[in-house]
Amino acid sequence: MKIRNRKRDETSQKETRKSSKKKKHPIGRPPNGLLYFFAFVLAYPMAKLLFRLDDGRKDFAPPKGPFLIVANHSTMLDFLLVMLPFYPRRINAIITNRYFFSHRLKRILTTMGCIPKSQFEPDVLSIKRVISVIRRGGSILLFPEGRCSTDGAFAGIHTSTGKLVKHLGVPVISCYIEGAYSCVPHWRKSLKTGRIRVSVNELFTADDTSKLSVEEINDALCLRLSGKSGKRPGAPTGPFREKRLAQGLEQILFWCPCCNKEYTMLSSGNRFVCTACRVIVNLDKNGNLNALHDSALPKSIHDWYMAQAEYLSARLSETMKPLSKTVTIEVTSTSSKNDAVKSGSGNLTLSPVGWAFTGEIEGANTHLAFPIDTVPAIPFEYNGDFLIYAHGNIYRFNASEGVPGTEIAMLGELAHKKFAIKPLITMGATRQLPTVDKLQ
Repeated sequence: MKIRNRKRDETSQKETRKSSKKKKHPIGRPPNGLLYFFAFVLAYPMAKLLFRLDDGRKDFAPPKGPFLIVANHSTMLDFLLVMLPFYPRRINAIITNRYFFSHRLKRILTTMGCIPKSQFEPDVLSIKRVISVIRRGGSILLFPEGRCSTDGAFAGIHTSTGKLVKHLGVPVISCYIEGAYSCVPHWRKSLKTGRIRVSVNELFTADDTSKLSVEEINDALCLRLSGKSGKRPGAPTGPFREKRLAQGLEQILFWCPCCNKEYTMLSSGNRFVCTACRVIVNLDKNGNLNALHDSALPKSIHDWYMAQAEYLSARLSETMKPLSKTVTIEVTSTSSKNDAVKSGSGNLTLSPVGWAFTGEIEGANTHLAFPIDTVPAIPFEYNGDFLIYAHGNIYRFNASEGVPGTEIAMLGELAHKKFAIKPLITMGATRQLPTVDKLQ
């Protein structure tokens, strides 16, 4: 009896060890081969049909062994667009951890080998997972911008990106996605059929990453991912055939350059109209904005967005009065194992020292401070929600006055560039680099 009991104990201990190992390190494992295959079988013909995709599969052969893929980020479909040129090589993608709060979505993402990371914050655990993938011979996909581009232009990268590239010491492959912003813009719920092109090139060899400095690596990444010089950011790669091209454009362009009024822009079909001064702009099949009366209006979404940023920056100064918005708030802990969300309401204020929330959360008086140095960018969503990552939590806000999340995101990024002692986002240097011949 003792021998039987001992064998049972040993077998139960082995089973618990196996189960604990499986549960302890599920994230960062190789993507499930069957699920990856079905994703490719479904995504490839759809991308060919809807976007006439040129994925560069014929022009590039990935190296053997581990490597790092870096890509520009303008749409939610970018993971699939980058996956296609490398298939059947299975890629572990780094994505924002907020998608892991849904149990169902977390299960799918984990099975696909995705690695969660806190946006714009140091995340030691995600870096450890990346290193473990590289050590087992896997490959990593990184979007250095950290969020989808709002206007189609390159949004810059975190200054620590070069440190990660240098530490991994593996070849770096760049994927430049062109035309995706026009087809699946951040400001529209539905997609548009158009043309997407993915250019795949080797940016660094393993030897390059050891020889170059962190600043040179960051500069080269920015130079590659910002696209071709002289080409309008977010421009389509071919003319569109569908109508309703401007639908939802007021989500990011909420200011009228003619009358300086805010929240007066409305879209209908291909038209973009200011309800205050009645100026009318058409968005044509080539992505150009054509004013019916005032020819001095911006000629593209990017130009309008930049003019809007200049208008908002006039509010920011060292002696500025704090800008305050009445908001609702939801707080989710990144360390929580469930989907528990604490909610409340109050005022969110921006000053030269940073953001501050004062109000109630779950009935308790709460004050939260977000120093300007630690908030380089504020992701926002189509429904007006915007997010701040801090203190190991995700804070989801929504302005009760109906203010679009774009305005808060723009003010936050402008304030960080203006007031932060050491900005965390770099757009790269304009000087020529020793690696510039590899980027042609």
